Amino acid sequence: MLCKDELVTSVSVNSNNIIEFLRHLGLYISDNCINNNVRFASSVYETIDNSISWTKSRNPDLENLKCRILIVNADFPHNIDNITIIQTKDPRLSMALVIDNFFLKENTDEFFHSSVSLDTSSKIGSGCILNENVVIGKGCVIGNNVTIYPNTVIYPNTVIGNNVVINSGSSIGQEGFGYITDNNGNNRQFPQIGRVIIENDVEIGSNTCIDRGALSDTIIKQYVKINNLCHIAHNVILGKNCIVAANVEISGSVIVEDDVYIGASASISEGVTIAKNATVGLGAVVRNNIGANQTIGPFESYDKRRYFEILKRMLH
Repeated sequence: MLCKDELVTSVSVNSNNIIEFLRHLGLYISDNCINNNVRFASSVYETIDNSISWTKSRNPDLENLKCRILIVNADFPHNIDNITIIQTKDPRLSMALVIDNFFLKENTDEFFHSSVSLDTSSKIGSGCILNENVVIGKGCVIGNNVTIYPNTVIYPNTVIGNNVVINSGSSIGQEGFGYITDNNGNNRQFPQIGRVIIENDVEIGSNTCIDRGALSDTIIKQYVKINNLCHIAHNVILGKNCIVAANVEISGSVIVEDDVYIGASASISEGVTIAKNATVGLGAVVRNNIGANQTIGPFESYDKRRYFEILKRMLH
């Protein structure tokens, strides 16, 4: 199985190159003028020789620190002998960008595994990687540099943008769960004739299901990141830069505006709107609209008797 990015194993990076890179991005503040070369990236808790690491702590465990370059906050007080200290505006972001730029290599080779089922009416862009047992139905449009991991099914007429990653076992574009009652009182599926549209730079976790729209489209906007085991129902719109943690269930026709965070195992009821920059806490059940910048938290773990006391106060 091929991955989108692979580690560069023979890299040697000088601290001055990293400093200039971070300066160009506007993240660099200062350094202690010690020059070092590194070959690896490592956690500050498990640093290894010839590595670069990062910390937000003002007082890391210096005794066990083996890295040669350490990316830190502006208020980091230590001037450590033989270690390059690079003060930045955001050490975590700086470390991520350094790894992407210096320690990962882009796999630009197209790869379609022999077990891929690809309908001839679908259009696939350049640089795509389709792994074992991927199924792509009729009329799909898939952009450039898309990676789809094994056992994923892309149903007909799905549209996927550039630089999208879909992890193993996901199902994109199947019929939504929308039923009406006929004259005899029996449940019948309302026609699900919309599409799923996934914009650029989206990542979708393993075993996640995204239903196509009924009459309108289900839309996942740019830079959305969805974790494993999530369900996105028909007609949902997920705004730009949203984060959806594991086991989230979003019911039909929900609108989630830009920059919303939805915590693990949250459930969003049908037709709800969640406004910009809102936060939905771990395990929350959302039945009503949420305003911009609001934070919605669920019950924490309570003893049963304490839980019933709280419910009684809420109901009276």
